[in-house]
Amino acid sequence: MVLKTQIISLFFSFLYGIFFYILVSINHKYLFNSKIIFKIITSFLLVISNVFLYFIILRIINNGIVHIYFIFCIILGNYVCKMLYKLFVKKR
Repeated sequence: MVLKTQIISLFFSFLYGIFFYILVSINHKYLFNSKIIFKIITSFLLVISNVFLYFIILRIINNGIVHIYFIFCIILGNYVCKMLYKLFVKKR
């Protein structure tokens, strides 16, 4: 894979980690106000739709090639968003 494509894929994976954290936090708020069936269906649909969306966009960027460091970038983006949320929002 070309270096430019790898950098774009890494940056996209990082941003997708941030996007995923935001969606999970929104979903987390709704899970406490619902029944168990709704919780299971909502969580399942959230994960499946996000995985499909990630692979569709990754297929556009680099023909759907997934490396382990892309997953590390998703986790890093998720972690960075969590730390920024704690730093800026929880202080208020």
